Amino acid sequence: MSALAYLSLGDPTFRTDRFPAYRRLRDHTPVARVGPDGTRAVLTRYADIERIFKDPLMRVQPKAGEFPAGIGTGPGATFHKLSLPDLDAPTHTRLRKLASPAFAPRALAHMRSWVERIIIDNVEALATVDGEVDFVEHFGMRVPAEIACRLLHAPAADAGTVLRRMPALNRLLTHAPLTPDELAEADQAAQFYFDYIGEIVDSQRGKLGPEDPVGALMLAEEAGGRLSRDELIVTLVGFFIASYHTTMTAMTSAVHALLSHPDQMRLLAADPDLAPAAWEEVLRWQSPVHFITRYAGYEFELHGETVAEGTQLLLGIASANRDERRFADPDTFDIRRTGNRHLAFTAGGHYCMGAPLSRLEGDVLLRVLPQRLPAMTLTDPNPPWTDDLVFRAMTALTVAPNGV
Repeated sequence: MSALAYLSLGDPTFRTDRFPAYRRLRDHTPVARVGPDGTRAVLTRYADIERIFKDPLMRVQPKAGEFPAGIGTGPGATFHKLSLPDLDAPTHTRLRKLASPAFAPRALAHMRSWVERIIIDNVEALATVDGEVDFVEHFGMRVPAEIACRLLHAPAADAGTVLRRMPALNRLLTHAPLTPDELAEADQAAQFYFDYIGEIVDSQRGKLGPEDPVGALMLAEEAGGRLSRDELIVTLVGFFIASYHTTMTAMTSAVHALLSHPDQMRLLAADPDLAPAAWEEVLRWQSPVHFITRYAGYEFELHGETVAEGTQLLLGIASANRDERRFADPDTFDIRRTGNRHLAFTAGGHYCMGAPLSRLEGDVLLRVLPQRLPAMTLTDPNPPWTDDLVFRAMTALTVAPNGV
């Protein structure tokens, strides 16, 4: 076993200098043990991670029907145990089938007009700024919040109140150990969402059709109990969390990437039809989620290492998306890249259901922004980032919408 075999995920150098660290792991320790007990391992190569995602015998639960220790027995545990990303078949299969109409083409067509309106209105608001502005605060956080609230029929004025509790709930999804205080905060957040989303569901009964995401799930709940009330609410909360975090991170990363690569911004301005490919490249180059957890469903060999059944596998999506074994010039941001089968939406049975909505949002943003704000300039080339292992994101991005 190499000297790099035992990896410290809390090492500040690892967290702040990620992509060089990921490359070193891919090249020298593609199966990196987090501790000497061997119960956790980090995988960083594209082919290995894709294989795990697509293997139906790999689990998101430690064992069939078992959930991580330490999530307690309160509302947070209920949320975790009913959340789609944390479930295996057959429960996952059943819930996913019931939830999938929420992002089917019919539903996306129903959403398109208001998604476009929200994005365009906020781009226009940026266009009125004379001088510098924090893109994260004035667009990156605001637009996803408006979209998430509109998706769930929540008043836009509630966005701040609703979103403040999200980080506490997100901790339940990382499979990392929780302190007693963190678990208490997660329980409080979960109870808030059960109450808040429950009130929305009750207020919308009989008003929404199958083309609406909330309506589609409510119909499933009402049709002979195929979906319980708690399952309905947790699924809707999951939609809210996913649509907010990944959209916020991806939109901010898109602007940062384009303004850091003026040649790519000019290409996009000259050819708006590059917008879909540009969005895929943003998701590959700066993945919104860096790690996803799986558990080994059986013992297997990988790069000379024996991975025991039950091993917690931390799958490095951001690393895989920069793997030179899969992508040519992976550290280059290229909106004309072809064959861009990144893993930002994962793969296999847990492939992100919200991917069509993300692609709609990206298409609209990257068509509108270069046309309306062609002179936008990045005024702080070194924006601050969180050091969160899983949900890494810029906390500020200073730009001059109309140039300097």
